[in-house]
Amino acid sequence: MHWRNERLEAFVAHYKLPWPRLASGKLCTDDETFREMAMLHPIVNPLRELRCSLSKLKLNSLAVGADARNRTPLWAFGAKTARCAPSTTKYVFGPAKWLRFNIVPPPGLALIHRDYQQQEVRIAAVESGDANLLAACESGDVYLGVAEQIGLLRASMDDEERAAVRDLAKIIVLSVQYGAGVYSLAALTGLTRSEAHEILARLRAHFHRFYDFVHSVGDHAGLNLEISTCFDWRLKCPSGSNPRTIRNFPMQSTGSMILHTACLLAERRGVEIVAPIHDAFVVQCDARDVDDVSAALDRIMRDASAVVLRGFELPTDCQIIQPGERYFDKRGKAMWDTVTRLLAKRERESA
Repeated sequence: MHWRNERLEAFVAHYKLPWPRLASGKLCTDDETFREMAMLHPIVNPLRELRCSLSKLKLNSLAVGADARNRTPLWAFGAKTARCAPSTTKYVFGPAKWLRFNIVPPPGLALIHRDYQQQEVRIAAVESGDANLLAACESGDVYLGVAEQIGLLRASMDDEERAAVRDLAKIIVLSVQYGAGVYSLAALTGLTRSEAHEILARLRAHFHRFYDFVHSVGDHAGLNLEISTCFDWRLKCPSGSNPRTIRNFPMQSTGSMILHTACLLAERRGVEIVAPIHDAFVVQCDARDVDDVSAALDRIMRDASAVVLRGFELPTDCQIIQPGERYFDKRGKAMWDTVTRLLAKRERESA
């Protein structure tokens, strides 16, 4: 779908979003920009869902068989980081989030979705040995934990003020993880350049072990023209390699090693995985055994992270889909409600 720039301009102006622009001054409308803006600003999620649905989605591309199962190659080890790389149009977890509401368990069976909590930030803390960053992760909310350490959070703040600080801290953490500098951070957050500079200075002071680690990764890539994980998955780094790819490789590739290890453990322990999803799994089981299988999956995922991270266990979140229920993703709920409402209206009109 061609997105008319003036409509997006109106949307950005109305919500006062710090949207990236091209050299011509027009707003960036590529998929990566929409993905990043939706991640940093939840208000963009419905717009991204609509864009994805209209411009990318082809229902006949989803690899769904006569038995209503979605089967498509996952291409394990198919990316630079060894992440699975299934088709974004053929895999139900690839296109718009609202499509996931079509996932329902077969009769008598239940589905369990578990994903690692803040996996990449926790991996960064463990791999870098940064005790302050790990403490922020263990505080219960890494974004509030970071905000508190760099002085953005005050005890006198009410719930609304804390929520605003958390939103700001989330943008800061995710941006810094990808190597954002002063100008990028100011653009993404709406802060002045001097404020962005001050925040980056505080981050370097409090999380200096993390900064030393990512700089050492870049130095290693420059000197040896490659970097690798503890499982010896290697990334070639010739001259001109994207610094963001190199900086983020240890976190992404280590996450993929954890996923692969968990798949092996699940096979050995008799847990039926029906879908691996980046840093998560969906498993299927008899509805009567759902609690036991959910606990077993949690144990598998924790054990897998401990194998890769030298004893450190990553916690997980859980969603259970019982018979008669649908998979739920809050990022796609607004679009799902809109689609089902329009379909119901059309049925009434055609009756």
